[in-house]
Amino acid sequence: MPRLFWKLFFALWLSIMTFAVVVSWINQVVVMQNTVAESAEPFEAKLARVRAKLTRDLENGGERKVVQTLRELPRGIRDHVYVIDPQNKELLGREKALKKQRRSRSRANTRKLQDANGAVYRLVSIGRAPPRRLLAPGSLGVGMRLVVAAMVSALISLLLARYLAAPLGQLSLASRRLATGDLTTRVGAPLDQRKDEFGQLAMDLDEMAHRLQLYQQSNQRLLRDVSHELRSPLARLRVALEIARNKDQSRVVEELNRIELESERLETLVDEVLGLLRESTGSQSLQLVKFDLCELLQDLVTTVNYETGETDQTIELELAPTLMLNADRELLWRAFENLLRNALVHAGGYGGIQVAASQTSENEIQVAVRDAGPGIAEHHIERVFEPFYRVDEARNRKTGGHGLGLAIAASAVRRHGGRISAANRTGGGLEILVTLPCA
Repeated sequence: MPRLFWKLFFALWLSIMTFAVVVSWINQVVVMQNTVAESAEPFEAKLARVRAKLTRDLENGGERKVVQTLRELPRGIRDHVYVIDPQNKELLGREKALKKQRRSRSRANTRKLQDANGAVYRLVSIGRAPPRRLLAPGSLGVGMRLVVAAMVSALISLLLARYLAAPLGQLSLASRRLATGDLTTRVGAPLDQRKDEFGQLAMDLDEMAHRLQLYQQSNQRLLRDVSHELRSPLARLRVALEIARNKDQSRVVEELNRIELESERLETLVDEVLGLLRESTGSQSLQLVKFDLCELLQDLVTTVNYETGETDQTIELELAPTLMLNADRELLWRAFENLLRNALVHAGGYGGIQVAASQTSENEIQVAVRDAGPGIAEHHIERVFEPFYRVDEARNRKTGGHGLGLAIAASAVRRHGGRISAANRTGGGLEILVTLPCA
């Protein structure tokens, strides 16, 4: 067994035994100082005097006098003296107590008595039972009691030490498996069903393992998606290069343009991946400044409208007078820019974009980005903020999207301690809500 088990066992056992020894010593001292040990002779002498008095009372006063005398006796003597009448009834109705005394190890003495009318009674006197060795006073009794206490406390300490050490061993085994890379390890039942700190620790460890497993799966999916995204433009580059090597000069410029386009797409993809990694890992600290969020959104909308040119997709603003934030302005600029561009792409020709910002409580500011597009299926809602997740593969590839914009925006919002969510609008379209803390 582990050393911790034996440490707990001996600590508990020695503590209990020390307490037992101290209590036994104090009890022995108190008994010896405050109690006069009676020998058998004084008690027998008291019984002899009681028997003589009961004999006289029966001869002179009859049964009534005997009953009165029995009731006046001290309890320590009365419980050892019984008078049975001619009808075989104990005068005080203590037949059950008499049977119990006779079954004990005490020595009983029976003598016959007669009253003035010659009626025969029986006087039964029962001596004190000798104490058992385990309960006897003196060093022998104390020693035996300590031996019993040692065995009982050893059993209790064994069970208690196992109760405390076994969960630690199970948790240690699970943590070692996690350290070796087995992220499927779970502590599981019955430890996680306990209602104490061990149960809470087991649930926390299982939750940590679950999150690590999800992170590992996310990283694997990220690497898989990045490799997939890089493979397509690289393949097209190779094809374009092979065509450019031909002597047909009429197609050289066209293929060079294709090479330039694919190179730009590769550069964009790499920049987005690096941006996602930078935001999700939090490798750079936030550059906190105090600014007006309304001013940021107005500048952003002006910039996006200028880039989109003359189209039917307009961006409407519904802003509070001022919304002061203490945050990283550039990071939030990129986050809302991604949300706006995503809304413009997915709204298509269905209508304009609405951006509303207001202070919903003393400590929170909420920004809503709404489009009038077709929306997305409900089973996609929870996954739209995952890297490389695309609702429509064909449309995103056609428009050049890689499924990273919403993931970058979500990471930036979470780094500020905020929340982001998506939902389909009742009248059609998608609404993305961003909640940011004011402080």
